[in-house]
Amino acid sequence: MITGNLGFVGTETQKYLIEQGFEVVGFDLMEGKDIRDLQQLKDFIEAERPDRILHLAAIARFDEADSNPRVAFETNGLGCEKVAYAASKYHVPVVYTSTGSVYMPVSQKPPITENFNVCGNSVYGCSKYLGELYIKQYTPWMILRYAHLYGKEKRSHGLVGGFIDRINRGLAPVFYGGKQSNDFIYIKDVVRANFLALTASYDRWNQVYNIGTGEELTTESAGNMICEIMDYKGDIKKEEARIVDADRFVYDMSKTKRLLGFEHEYDFKKGLIDMTS
Repeated sequence: MITGNLGFVGTETQKYLIEQGFEVVGFDLMEGKDIRDLQQLKDFIEAERPDRILHLAAIARFDEADSNPRVAFETNGLGCEKVAYAASKYHVPVVYTSTGSVYMPVSQKPPITENFNVCGNSVYGCSKYLGELYIKQYTPWMILRYAHLYGKEKRSHGLVGGFIDRINRGLAPVFYGGKQSNDFIYIKDVVRANFLALTASYDRWNQVYNIGTGEELTTESAGNMICEIMDYKGDIKKEEARIVDADRFVYDMSKTKRLLGFEHEYDFKKGLIDMTS
């Protein structure tokens, strides 16, 4: 079962799981299924009896969370608790997809391990961390903290989507800062990480895992690479860095590699080429 199966990550993950021979049922707001409705969740899980739940449904954009903090809290926090509670009644393990934004502000020297301090410095990051706290009340659970995710269907926002969208519309792309770094993870690698988590043995559960590449790239370098791939030679606008961005953000991937067997296949350039082909 995938909550949010019609979203960006959900669509790609569902497709991959089906290709691997698994049966997938979806629970998505676009089809009238709301994770904030506990009875609806319980009825669905009782009827479908899934072996695992991948919980993706969320308010997943910074601006959307900022514009309506109450809905972000109800969805990302309380909604996660309801998914975990309903699943626990039928003894179904839950993989909860969180975010590297819970590490913000990064107060220790990267690379970031799963033991770094967490709290969040944005409505989105804080609400996703609340989801982490809630899901740990029920077992078994697994938490995946995605790094900066990019892919073809993540349109118009984030560094990659924003750059590509503006270039395609004949506008100058925009750097916010430029010198800060990030760990960019391609959608196809995220999908494989989801698969490995869902199929992991029980001794790998009740753990938090970073999902990234362990490769550090500055915003400026990433933007220039996008321009190169898209053969864009125009101007690039520069704005002040956002307060929600860390000066340095890169993951230590040793735990995820050791326990889940995950290693990324796409470096940033390879992912861009695949994304734009």
